[in-house]
Amino acid sequence: PAVETVIRVLFVKGFATTELLAPAVLSEEESVSGVLDAMAQDGLVSDSSGMFGLTDEGKAVGADLMAADQEQWGSKAANQALDSFLPLDDRMKHVVTAWQMRVVAGEQVINDHTDETYDAAVLEDFSELHDDAMAWLERLRQGLPRLGDYGQRLRRAAGQVVDRDHAYIASPRVDSYHSVWFELHEDLIRLAGRKRYEETG
Repeated sequence: PAVETVIRVLFVKGFATTELLAPAVLSEEESVSGVLDAMAQDGLVSDSSGMFGLTDEGKAVGADLMAADQEQWGSKAANQALDSFLPLDDRMKHVVTAWQMRVVAGEQVINDHTDETYDAAVLEDFSELHDDAMAWLERLRQGLPRLGDYGQRLRRAAGQVVDRDHAYIASPRVDSYHSVWFELHEDLIRLAGRKRYEETG
């Protein structure tokens, strides 16, 4: 992967292991390791017990890359993109909550995934959301091509869910749909020059 790609991902993620960084930059762990080593020598990343994060110098490069994207895309397009993302985000929150919890006899309980009909309905909602998100992201990609990387990651996570690896819905231990979605949201907020607490407050 290119150094710029790794910087962009870490700029949004904050910290990541090589294992989680590789799928995020659409690469293999071995390649990512080599790039991280070179970046560490250049003072762009630091390694804390296997967790990599940007140094102040790396963050400055990340901020410059973000500023260049903002200039290329334009504030109006970035803000429209974020505003049009929010209804999808509401649906995503609903899907993740419904997957993790369900209502039994009027009480919210942890979903133990023993009710196949219930889970199938949630997965149907997830599939519809994925289709809509892909169409939405395709339109964005025409204005800022790098956002297409999120599409590739979301498609890969959705494919794992279809293959019944349900950790890929929301587990933080893999490049799950929810993890990628959260990063996409964070990226859009920054591109629009807004703050997350303003968005979620």
